Amino acid sequence: MKHRSKYYRPIRRPRNVVLRSKFKMERRQQVRKISRVSLALGGAALLCWLVWITISGFLFNSDNFKIRSIDIRGNTNITANEIIALLPFREGDNLFRVWLSAAEKNIIQCKPELKKIGMSRRWQRVLIEIEERRPLACVVQDNQRLGLDEDNVPFPLRGKLSREFLPAIVAGTEAERLEVIRFIKVFAPQAPELFRQIVRLYPEPVNDFVFDLKDNLRIYWGPCEEDKIKLKLRRLTQVLADARTRFSGIEYVNLAFFNDGRIILKPRNGAPVHQTAEKRPGTANADGPLARVPQ
Repeated sequence: MKHRSKYYRPIRRPRNVVLRSKFKMERRQQVRKISRVSLALGGAALLCWLVWITISGFLFNSDNFKIRSIDIRGNTNITANEIIALLPFREGDNLFRVWLSAAEKNIIQCKPELKKIGMSRRWQRVLIEIEERRPLACVVQDNQRLGLDEDNVPFPLRGKLSREFLPAIVAGTEAERLEVIRFIKVFAPQAPELFRQIVRLYPEPVNDFVFDLKDNLRIYWGPCEEDKIKLKLRRLTQVLADARTRFSGIEYVNLAFFNDGRIILKPRNGAPVHQTAEKRPGTANADGPLARVPQ
């Protein structure tokens, strides 16, 4: 048996080298590609940031983009100073540092008499275009007379509008008030002279729409039928012209039964009388006097 020295080292035999699989090679290529794309995107983002810093520094600090004037258009009852007082910016501020949309919302909330407001940037100025609400009628809330527009929005009456004659709407709920507004939008264009005489206008469950005139005459108009407004108005004019020659005063005229062929009129000192809804030639009451309703 051979003696082994303590310094003896076994001979290492070379091992076979195992090559990486094809999957590992493809994965490594994908990682390299993603790294290159990430570096490119990062460089582009850094370049864009540097460009933005340069441009924004010029836009926000240059005297060429300062607000020299604030132009307000479309105001009639609201003064320009009132609008300017509510703006969060002033002349001399940078044109690109102001938030116009936030300023629009703030002014609309503070001024309900404004229907629309639009702000836009112009060269060294801000253009403000407003549209004020136009009242169709008025309503009394908390002992204050407020205007009502076609959107059924109450707002303070100012300037010329505070002296303008408007019919008062008396309604218990907002839904009833909206129905009256819809009636006015249909009725007023077809009967402008009669509408200017209306003092109060309110809905009723039986007679639909009722209004009082300046001469204390009450008219029960009936339902809102757009195609019959002119016909009813013409017949109402004829009935009132005839009645005023015969009676000292008229308490009310009821047109709620117009579709049934009847118009009821009540003198102030007397029993109600009625006439047909339409004059028909050849009939006994075509142009005759009012017939008294049987008691």
